[in-house]
Amino acid sequence: MRIENHRLAGARQVPSPNHGGPFGPGAPDTLVLHFTACDDADHAIRVLTDPDTERRVSAHLVIGRDGEVTQLLPFDTIAWHAGRSAWGGREAFNQVSLGVEIDNSGRLEEREEGVLVSRLGRVFGPEEAVLAVHRNESEPAWWLRYPPEQLEVVESLSSLLVAEYGLRWILGHEEVAPDRKDDPGPAFPLDELRARLLGAPSP
Repeated sequence: MRIENHRLAGARQVPSPNHGGPFGPGAPDTLVLHFTACDDADHAIRVLTDPDTERRVSAHLVIGRDGEVTQLLPFDTIAWHAGRSAWGGREAFNQVSLGVEIDNSGRLEEREEGVLVSRLGRVFGPEEAVLAVHRNESEPAWWLRYPPEQLEVVESLSSLLVAEYGLRWILGHEEVAPDRKDDPGPAFPLDELRARLLGAPSP
């Protein structure tokens, strides 16, 4: 993988009209990771490129469960992915971060034994999920697993972006907006990823 003119070579390009123009000096310096909470990657891409929704949103990349990568915005352009956000004495993380959406349904509700349901009604079995405690919570819940091939692509892309743009922080949406967001959730190895790429397991 390589970056040419702020675009990922070989990635599918689906431009989003939802953006805030070019980054300011010194930005981006942060990578914010999300899960999509959609039916699939194509559903997420439709949402993130729709200019007519009540709350327009976007991201730089969407990573499918099979590892396919779609780029919605070049890496020198502000995406609308973090919303109201604050961490480390800073606010408004759209202005300083790259946003990567990972195709994953996130939190699952146990309707009956052996039946787990996503926010949008998709049904999963317990073998597809992990029972874990979220970093901002105290009780365990079910979360959809991330496939190994998807995790490999997320790490490779994160490493590339850190090297290309000198990113200093890798954060979850749950860390910059803990009062309203829970992604990428405890099924994603965020602390381990940070330790490998930045030498820091947690902020």
